[in-house]
Amino acid sequence: MAFYELTYVLRPDVPTQHVDATTNKVTDAIKKAKGKVVKTEQWGLRTLAYPIKKHKKGYYTMLGLSMPGEGLAEVENMLKLSEDIIRFMTVKVEDLGKEPSAIMKAKAREAAAEDFAA
Repeated sequence: MAFYELTYVLRPDVPTQHVDATTNKVTDAIKKAKGKVVKTEQWGLRTLAYPIKKHKKGYYTMLGLSMPGEGLAEVENMLKLSEDIIRFMTVKVEDLGKEPSAIMKAKAREAAAEDFAA
């Protein structure tokens, strides 16, 4: 089985409960395609580099996957059909590290700086 990082962006006007529900839906699709979610990171509401479908912000989620390549096409097709997902990107990686991504590390540094300043 190959390792992938799947990152998708949800519309900013969806409720936060819907963000979790969408993550569960994507996870179920991955399991149905004989894959396994190794790592999940919710990056939260972030500003987009450029407007997408007239949205300037979006809820980012990154999933670390272990699955066969044939099942990936099914999952990507489900993401394309979703009205709430405005962009997604799948990248094949050599290994899924256990440490958090660079974005999560930056969030932790910002939170630590705020705690220190307070």
